[in-house]
Amino acid sequence: MYNTSSTNPTGKKGTRCLICTGCGRCPGVIRGMQVVTEKLELPPLTLQNPDGKRLMTVDIGTTTIAMQLYDMTGKVVDSFPSVNPQVSYGADVLSRIEAAKDPGKAADMQKKVRDLMEKGVQRFSKKLQPKETLQMVVAANTTMTYLFMGWNPEELGKAPFTVSHSGAVETEIAGVACHIIPGLSAFVGGDITAGILASGMLEQEASTLLIDLGTNGEMALGNRHRLHACATAAGPAFEGGANRGIWGADMVRLLQKLLEEGLMDGQGLLKEPYFTKGVRIGDVLVTKESVRAVQLAKGAIAAGIEILADSYGIRFSDISKVVLAGGFGYYLDPKAAVAIGLLPEELADCTVTGGNTALSGAAMVGSRILTAGGKQTAEGTLPDGGDDLRKRQELQIRILNLAEEEKFPETFLTKINFN
Repeated sequence: MYNTSSTNPTGKKGTRCLICTGCGRCPGVIRGMQVVTEKLELPPLTLQNPDGKRLMTVDIGTTTIAMQLYDMTGKVVDSFPSVNPQVSYGADVLSRIEAAKDPGKAADMQKKVRDLMEKGVQRFSKKLQPKETLQMVVAANTTMTYLFMGWNPEELGKAPFTVSHSGAVETEIAGVACHIIPGLSAFVGGDITAGILASGMLEQEASTLLIDLGTNGEMALGNRHRLHACATAAGPAFEGGANRGIWGADMVRLLQKLLEEGLMDGQGLLKEPYFTKGVRIGDVLVTKESVRAVQLAKGAIAAGIEILADSYGIRFSDISKVVLAGGFGYYLDPKAAVAIGLLPEELADCTVTGGNTALSGAAMVGSRILTAGGKQTAEGTLPDGGDDLRKRQELQIRILNLAEEEKFPETFLTKINFN
């Protein structure tokens, strides 16, 4: 299970075990808390502005919060990643929505995130020149946006999953102007809007599939004319939550190896003695329960991809590009993803890593705001509707609620086994 070569399975340079447990002993590529930014080719950012504002972007995820500071040339000069302090109220959005029914807990969740962002402002402000100020752009899933703004998220957790607060929002954090990118539905938030912008799909005739393999498993398929999107609950299985001490992408690689070596069958059953004792890698023990957690998550994602493609009316072979977003997507080996049935085989060769597309898209929105001189929001200043995709008249948008899709349960059952 170990590899001491100079590259890991994804081709990223460094010396590390084939299956990384983040033990801290390796001098090579260890994946601690960081902001993954190596990504797609993006258009040059224009951040020069007459007001001397520097751009700060924030991705409020269910599990982690990432912040970045840019210089006037568009280069990232500092990053501030952290675990989302709301995790004490639950690992997923439904747990947070339930907790928010208590006004005291809702207020505390809002305060925890705002306090963390204030720390980011304080940190980044130390890197500013005299007379420079910050402009903040935030990308977050819909539930995180509601909690951040202090809105009651109860409607997001029950049918018909109404979104009362839509459109771009302006607020302040520690005196810094803050623009919040709007989402598309209760399931598809501003982080995916930002990812859609970063993927470039809205400027192309060919169709691109964006997959954000975080806690919520959001995905979008589209081009300059049409956009279909959905989300499926993956839980923390792809963000290290399936098995403490082993990262999501490495868990996928491990499952691939177990399949190849005949230590696990296609139904996810470990052979003895591993079924009883688990698979030990260094100090980490991988159990049948952790294998099951990934199996359920990957089945939901694979089913979502198939239903999204069917809704869009496209064959997998006709999708020109797949963008895997987030830290998990960055380190994921597409061939390992195909081997366990997470991705269709037809998409393996057109899959690229996108890094944190929420931050990348937020930077693009921030560039537009700064170019406008900060006098108006991106939404109000641009004829194409800016970052509110619903205002783009030429774009046909359909948001799928997989819970209401008749084929989802059956498709999920066909995708739950490992290939």
